[in-house]
Amino acid sequence: MNSSNIFKRIVYYMNPKRMEPKRRNVWIFWIIFNIGLYLLPNDVVRGSFLCLLPTIGEFAYAIIIKNVYEAIVLGTIANYIMWYKGAFVTAFVENTVYNLCDPETILMIVSFLLCGGMIVMFTRSGVTKSFGELIVKKFGRNEKLVLTSAGIFTGAMSVDDYIASLTSGAAFSPLMDTMKKPRMALSFVIKTFSTCVSCLLPFGAWGFFIIYQIAAAENVNGLDEAAQVFYKTIPYQVFPIVACIMCLLFAWGKFPKLGKMKTAYEMAEQGAQYGAADAGEEDDAAMVEEMVANDPRKQNVSVWNLIIPMVLLVYAMFAFDFNGFLCFMLPMLVCGILYICQGIFNLGEYIDCYIQGCRDMMDMALILILGYSLGSVLEAMEFADFMLNVCNLVPLAALLPFVFFVYFGLQEYIMTMNYTLFLILFPTLMVVLPQVGANVPMCLAAIISAGLFGANTCVISDLGIIAAKSCRVQIYDQWVACQPYYWVCFVITAVVYLVLGFIF
Repeated sequence: MNSSNIFKRIVYYMNPKRMEPKRRNVWIFWIIFNIGLYLLPNDVVRGSFLCLLPTIGEFAYAIIIKNVYEAIVLGTIANYIMWYKGAFVTAFVENTVYNLCDPETILMIVSFLLCGGMIVMFTRSGVTKSFGELIVKKFGRNEKLVLTSAGIFTGAMSVDDYIASLTSGAAFSPLMDTMKKPRMALSFVIKTFSTCVSCLLPFGAWGFFIIYQIAAAENVNGLDEAAQVFYKTIPYQVFPIVACIMCLLFAWGKFPKLGKMKTAYEMAEQGAQYGAADAGEEDDAAMVEEMVANDPRKQNVSVWNLIIPMVLLVYAMFAFDFNGFLCFMLPMLVCGILYICQGIFNLGEYIDCYIQGCRDMMDMALILILGYSLGSVLEAMEFADFMLNVCNLVPLAALLPFVFFVYFGLQEYIMTMNYTLFLILFPTLMVVLPQVGANVPMCLAAIISAGLFGANTCVISDLGIIAAKSCRVQIYDQWVACQPYYWVCFVITAVVYLVLGFIF
């Protein structure tokens, strides 16, 4: 198109004949779909299954276009179109501004930015290279030991699942390239251990949050009693236990390579990475590796430059009551002092690491903001009432753990809400479950398992995005490659809950 005229360019590029057929067809569907959502009366949508319609459309869009970011943006807007009709733009802006004014949201976003700075600092300083050399020295080029070490390291760091994924991916992914093994396998291990172990720990981010939601119930007397309830759920958290066991078997080569994971291994043997990140991101990583290799200041860097900040990070989580800003600020400052005094960076280079890290994490900040905005519109739709109505239809209390896991697991698969699921359900269920004679810890554990299943399998999961980003693989390809393993865990977990419900 040679013309600079705006209208001519619009007519030219918006001509359906010039569009890619698949994208053209999807856009036609999406326009019709949103018109249908707009025409649905709010009284029909409120507290009904129709609350899930935009999410189902979002899921279909992500599968067809294979772009998770597009799906999240359009899916969130579709929810607002369905509920707020012609005022959807105003409502979206108001809710977004309201959520951005929440101190916890601000702290979370700043935490992302600081975490991004730390990751860039570790990579550019040569610390992750030294860590990789240490692992190779200890274990050789043994994939089994490297993947197992990655799982253990991730589990140990999983007091915060985001931190565990980001730091583990940065530390171990170069090793996979060196061994000509798929980063996709590492992504699977990191994603599984970061989420699952975090929920098995009372002091993990998930466990910490769940205890607070249990304490919000009117029949629970404070955090101590809530913590006791949570402790009792741990043996019944079947999905995370099964998933971690399967992941260890996979790491040790005792579980078969399924579907696209098998393809990933075949490609790795040829020196290619299945689902490799965009060319620009790969080029940036290669450029950083070359820079580190050619800079004499970054040779023979002690691995303690990684260990000390990580230990401080874990300490800061407890010392500052999981305040993400303070948790990251302390090790960031210590890194600055350590690295500048050793001549690894000068002050300008140290600041550049933080700035680049902020850029790298802006997509995660966007996902977080959209997630909160989506939660606001779902709350307005009274989605919680719909979920509780479904629970009341179960005839036998013994079936509740099985029904909770299957129903909420499938719902989370389509649209994972992560923490929001627990926030909505736990305060109410703590009151309702004893009244129907249900095993309260088991039922809560079944919902926790459902949330973890969704966090690992939903195509738009923020945790999946973080694991993919940290290992430099495509989000959609990671989702496809990991599906068979998590669905095996899903079936096993469902059967176990069905049995346990009648035993205990």
